[in-house]
Amino acid sequence: MNLPIELRNVNMVFGSKAYPVQALCDASLKLHPGELIAVMGPSGSGKSTLLNVAGLLQRPNSGAVLVHGEDTAGLSDAKLAAFRRTKIGVVFQRFNLVPELTVAENISLPLELDGQTPSKLQEAISEALGSVGLEGLEDRFPDEISGGQQQRVAIARALIGSRDVLLADEPTGALDTATSDAVMKVLRERVDHGAAGLLVTHEARFAGWADRVVYMRDGRLSEDRGV
Repeated sequence: MNLPIELRNVNMVFGSKAYPVQALCDASLKLHPGELIAVMGPSGSGKSTLLNVAGLLQRPNSGAVLVHGEDTAGLSDAKLAAFRRTKIGVVFQRFNLVPELTVAENISLPLELDGQTPSKLQEAISEALGSVGLEGLEDRFPDEISGGQQQRVAIARALIGSRDVLLADEPTGALDTATSDAVMKVLRERVDHGAAGLLVTHEARFAGWADRVVYMRDGRLSEDRGV
């Protein structure tokens, strides 16, 4: 079976030849459908770089990143962007919503960029809003809803359409405890319905929502441990 995302011996180096920084060192990871993996480790250990590489936001220096069995190494930037729009959703800590667009417009943006018809857009928007409990808010703007609601909009945008991979980089960092738990519940439910999830977090209580925990230090992944 082709996995939604697979990293094989990925290396990522920043800086100059004289002063290289090894952000990822022979990192290998498999994301399975219906499984949430939490990535933990100290600041600067490579967690966010791992997520960016898995989400096709950065190209590694070496190694392979496979999406549904397809090696992405030789793909053009345009093809990688198409993969992100159709197969991979990323949720950031700061939401990254477009303030001039409504909730519905923010959610549907990936599908609009992919040329979906208006009827399919409306159907996908309704389904996405329902999945995160935001029915009735489609005409609101981001500054008219709460931080927790904004993050749920970001989650809905990340999984609208046929995308089945959800990558989240510290998605609860800007939220209070109750709102953070609500966001984690949405993430967990989407994974339980078949998405493959990768969560970068520095808090053990959020890692407790995951099926597996992967630890990073100095760009290296340690052995997985169940939680």
